[in-house]
Amino acid sequence: MIDEQGEYIPLLIFRQIIGEITLEEKEQLDLWRKEDDKHEELYQRLQDIAALERGYHQRKAINTRRPEEDMKNRIRKKNSHVIGQRWARWSIAAAVITVIFIGGIQLWRGRTIPSDDSFATVVQKIETDSIRPGETKAILTQADGQKIVLGADETENRRIMEAQRSIASTHIASNRTLSLDVPRGGELRIVLEDSTMVWLNSESRLTYPESFSGDERCVTVTGEAYFKVAHDEQRPFYVETDGQLVRVYGTEFNIRSYSEDKEVSTTLVSGRIGLRKADGQGGELMLSPGHQMLFDKADETLSVRSVNTDVVTSWRHGRFVFEGQSLEQILQDLGRWYSFNYHFENDNLRKIIFMGSIPRYADFSTALAILEKSGGLRFETQGTTVCVYPR
Repeated sequence: MIDEQGEYIPLLIFRQIIGEITLEEKEQLDLWRKEDDKHEELYQRLQDIAALERGYHQRKAINTRRPEEDMKNRIRKKNSHVIGQRWARWSIAAAVITVIFIGGIQLWRGRTIPSDDSFATVVQKIETDSIRPGETKAILTQADGQKIVLGADETENRRIMEAQRSIASTHIASNRTLSLDVPRGGELRIVLEDSTMVWLNSESRLTYPESFSGDERCVTVTGEAYFKVAHDEQRPFYVETDGQLVRVYGTEFNIRSYSEDKEVSTTLVSGRIGLRKADGQGGELMLSPGHQMLFDKADETLSVRSVNTDVVTSWRHGRFVFEGQSLEQILQDLGRWYSFNYHFENDNLRKIIFMGSIPRYADFSTALAILEKSGGLRFETQGTTVCVYPR
């Protein structure tokens, strides 16, 4: 996991802090954190906004290149295994700190750090220890009702899924289904039997057969999911969601339909898909890349609009990106990921519109600090409830 220069883990931590880490990279970083308590301690220190701010202000007074190169030279020496391990850990720390200092100004993406009301001061006002970012987890419910917990170990998850397929192979023409439930504060990536990849967001469910048989591949999803469907001309892939049916022709797309959403939104990234009502009435409408289909749950009408697919799918790439969403919509998404409830002092606060982004894997205090500075707001936490006030 760590290369000869001890640079890989520092890179992952830096990518997480700036919100550009992928799900696969995050899984590797999580494994490194679990290897040693000291790894986790170091990781937590580097998530401290106040420490990053101090590092930013100290940057010009520190020759960051010299300690980095010195540490690398020490690592390259042919020491004993034990000594090598000790220096490897220190090289990680030194390299991370160097990267953080050098990249500090990029962390806030052009934001200046105020001197009168610093981020450190904001963080001190908020007690958010009980609210933490989500993690890889889900519940697999088998056809007989037995439940299996899936966690951050993707290798173990694959083993469990393959075991289910092995069991399914002994049931000829079986119509039994499995379901994957990603809870609040969770996410999961799985690979289906046909090599289709599915990323499930928090509070989402995927229902699918033990094995794809016949001339169709059919699944049902609620919540939000990103599909990268394996092309199979002989067996079309169907995704049903809240009265809408998507026919997939070998494609990447995002589909979202939470209970509070009035519409099912289907966003095509590449390939082509056809959409129609699940009851079979009406014709099929084709969607081209860079467009989003909105299916109104109430009157079952369809409409199409152009969208920035990077914004829609940003959750899969480690960021929350907002383009004209209300504060209430933003807190709904953040609440699912960080697993918290929220309360507005007055209804006018719900309607505040935001433009910007928040790193998905950042500490909750970071997310609130960004919102506070962007919207003239003040947050207070009471347990796992966030109260929103005007500043």
